[in-house]
Amino acid sequence: MDSELLEILAEAVKTRQRKEELERSIGRAVRRNNLDFKIYIRIVDELREVMGRKKISLESAANVCLEEGKNKPNQ
Repeated sequence: MDSELLEILAEAVKTRQRKEELERSIGRAVRRNNLDFKIYIRIVDELREVMGRKKISLESAANVCLEEGKNKPNQ
């Protein structure tokens, strides 16, 4: 996942409200940053790919992506 998407994902995880679905929080973060719906689709698509590959929940996939992003050298 590229750095722009990781920033939006990190914001969504950080600002997620109690008992709120992660997808909804991602959508709010995308709108708050005045980004296109295509960004939302890319983030959720990549999370679902990780979910399927690792057989984990969406929230766990988000955490995996954020951890991988922290460990990736800046490009």
